[in-house]
Amino acid sequence: MYLEYFDLQQAPFSITPDPEFVYLSQKHQESLAHLIYGVTRGGGAGFVQLTGEVGTGKTTISRLFLQKLPTDTQAALILNPNITPVELLENIFNEFKLSTRGMKGKLNAMVEKLNQHLLQWWAEGKNTLVIIDEAQNIPRDTLEQLRLLTNLETDQQKLLQIILIGQPELKQLMQRKDLRQLAQRITSRFHLQPLSKAETQQYIHHRIAVSGGKQDLISSNAIKQIYQQTQGVPRLINILCDRALLVAFATESPSVKLKHAKQAIKEVYPDQKPKQLKYWAMVMTPFLLLLFGWLWHAFDKPSPQTLSKPVSSVKVTTEANNTASPTLELPSPAVSWQRLLALWGEPSSVVWNHNECPQIQLIGMACLRRQGNLTQLKQQNVPVLLLLDNGELALLKGLKDHQLILNTTKGDQAFLTSNIDQRWFGHYFILWPMAVELIDDTISNATSSWALKMAQVIDNNPNIQAADLTEWIIAFQQANGLLADGIIGKETQMALSLNAYQGPKLVE
Repeated sequence: MYLEYFDLQQAPFSITPDPEFVYLSQKHQESLAHLIYGVTRGGGAGFVQLTGEVGTGKTTISRLFLQKLPTDTQAALILNPNITPVELLENIFNEFKLSTRGMKGKLNAMVEKLNQHLLQWWAEGKNTLVIIDEAQNIPRDTLEQLRLLTNLETDQQKLLQIILIGQPELKQLMQRKDLRQLAQRITSRFHLQPLSKAETQQYIHHRIAVSGGKQDLISSNAIKQIYQQTQGVPRLINILCDRALLVAFATESPSVKLKHAKQAIKEVYPDQKPKQLKYWAMVMTPFLLLLFGWLWHAFDKPSPQTLSKPVSSVKVTTEANNTASPTLELPSPAVSWQRLLALWGEPSSVVWNHNECPQIQLIGMACLRRQGNLTQLKQQNVPVLLLLDNGELALLKGLKDHQLILNTTKGDQAFLTSNIDQRWFGHYFILWPMAVELIDDTISNATSSWALKMAQVIDNNPNIQAADLTEWIIAFQQANGLLADGIIGKETQMALSLNAYQGPKLVE
């Protein structure tokens, strides 16, 4: 509608993954390099995993990757992975243009036939790979079949390589204990981050240039506003820029200005106000940062509580003549949160500087503030953040005899448990993988289905039925010190996830 008005040759902000418009930020270049490396290392990669939030450009990267494949490589692209093992093999046969005559529905026969073709292609010097998009939706049985397909190999290399592309839930899926054999075969992992503010500007200018438009078609202030709203997610950038051009066209403006971007946000997000920095905040931020730094050094010294000396520097003992000891020096809450998330494999770009649980949408995991004792923490056997008396957060990474392993500004250090009682009153924050079914925080059929899967994983028994679930949950709650009421509440969800997923453990 607005192409002729702005003298554009084609629509610059279509949301379809058109390789002609590809803008490779440093993050996208790294993700593409990971994929290429995974399939050009002599077939030894097995599984390659690429994850990213919705709209960050995973599908575009996969299309570009297909274009850059070596001529001796052939690929099968699976777009709908929510299929059975038999349907998976049928899809692979269709992609490779292999006949299923006489084998349709016969899994073993198709695997044997595929193995014959893989051996033939290998003898011809060809690499073969399967790319699966939206891989977070792959059923458990189909994932197991994928793992078995990677068993097809010669003495020198794998005959089939598999690339899994999916949303962050894929990372959580691979932490399940019943999938650890598959997870161990993933030799290359990369998580695609949104664009930075500078990259967002370059991205918009690039797409306008490809369409034949002028570089100042969208003003810098409008771009800043679009970045604030989208936080650098390319798909959202495309949607807002397209609408902003339409708004500018409707008002007969020669370019997109800040007011047009704000109007576009109102139309695309009618229930939200535009995200923007107040003028006073932009002016005062540098001053406030300097003031904060001065106050930090002047007043934010740890209280002179008696904590034990690190075992790395002195011998840990409880003798009376060793009561004098240095204070516990902890990093900022933001750093402690980042280090805890890093133990779960979450990106370090998350910034959270509060003594409360962050939102699921921010960290991609569930969080709960609990109160307990060291015995309970040892039973849970996962790292947690201890909330100390002055609001500091101490990352607990291990429990050993009468010592705590805490992450400090000097690294991981051991402290006597008897002395930490003076500053810790039992409050702590704990994280666990959050299933998509549970995000709405309601007790529903979806929650029951998820809990049944967890029960089957924990007991390694796929024969547990829905009718047995309540009785199983009650027994599980009793074994884990929970209220044995059979209700799958947040505490029970946490315990189920921590038992079913392969996450970080406390050092002993």
